[in-house]
Amino acid sequence: MKIRRDYSQPFFRQPKRHRLRNLLIVSALGMLLGLTLWWQGEALLNMALNLSLSPPTATPSPNERALRAARLMQAGDFAAAEPLLAKAVAERPAHIGYLYEYGRVLLELGRAEEAAALGDAIIDIDARDARGFSLKAAGLTWAGQAAEAISIALTGLEAAPGFTPLYAVLSRAYIDEQRWTDGLEASERGLSLDADDADVMRAYAYALQSVGAYEDAVSYLQRALELRPSYLPLHFELAGLYLARNENQSAIDLYDRILALDARNSRALLRLCLAYRKVGEFSRALGFCEDAAAEDPSDAEAQFQLGLLYYRERQFERSRDAFDACVTVDAGLYDLSCRYRLALSYYYLGDCTLGWSLLRDSLEVARALDADSVTVSNILQGLSDIEGDPQCLEEASAITFQD
Repeated sequence: MKIRRDYSQPFFRQPKRHRLRNLLIVSALGMLLGLTLWWQGEALLNMALNLSLSPPTATPSPNERALRAARLMQAGDFAAAEPLLAKAVAERPAHIGYLYEYGRVLLELGRAEEAAALGDAIIDIDARDARGFSLKAAGLTWAGQAAEAISIALTGLEAAPGFTPLYAVLSRAYIDEQRWTDGLEASERGLSLDADDADVMRAYAYALQSVGAYEDAVSYLQRALELRPSYLPLHFELAGLYLARNENQSAIDLYDRILALDARNSRALLRLCLAYRKVGEFSRALGFCEDAAAEDPSDAEAQFQLGLLYYRERQFERSRDAFDACVTVDAGLYDLSCRYRLALSYYYLGDCTLGWSLLRDSLEVARALDADSVTVSNILQGLSDIEGDPQCLEEASAITFQD
């Protein structure tokens, strides 16, 4: 019998279960190959992106900036905190917290008018928020407008009688207006609300000094410094009190602590110069005055004190340079004192003409300002010395000696 083959089926036909297994294997291999190609593609894409693009830089939020600024303020670095808070305020101009902290930083940096303006901004946003009144009153006080600051602070206390910063600024404003009793009472009221408020303690010490209670003032400043060990103004105020009480080494130790916190603090360098000069260590004083003037050449007081020390050592070329720098940067407190000593330095360097001319100008300024008798006497003595100096007679044709 002839068997007919069905040519629609393969010659080597497998059982159905084998076909199903093979189909699953092929499918799995296909999926694996697909996943491998996909992963490689993703990896290649990521590699290309990493090569062609810089990683994105995260932009700090206003809150992150404010937190960083708060840490810097706690460490006493107000200059570094200022741009962070300025940026936070620029991004969130109606945020009272940022405005207040920015104002506090501006006060520390000597920008009192700007701080007072920020206080106004807070009051405009919320007239019930005591921070606005406190900031404005502090700005006015530091700007020399204590009388106006008193009414602002009292208005703030009507809305928030428990806000201790208002008592601190009110106390200081009262003292600046010579209302000693009111100043003492304001800070005492603040301390009754918060006995550990360093700012109120500082204000109380300021009030105590005004009535001559220096020992008590020292105690409160010491306590405030324990609470805020990185706050430089407390160091300076306490050191100043030590010097006034002739506790010179304690003052020097405090200035050294300031330099440990801020090695380039020109004010501390200058104060160390003055402290060492007070105790008669002139060579050490000179070194610190040189450092202070080098650190801040625009500081007229540093140039003046440096000139005095050089003058004392008869280093007239150096005293001339220091007094000249003082006159260049200052047209106020130290101008006359530096000007006539500059003239004397020129004289002792042999320049009679310039020395006499500068002394004559100084005399006119002194009389216009109604300067103290010692200054006028020193200028007149210098003119007399030049007029009577035989070595200056050779220059007499260039000088018209007159009283």
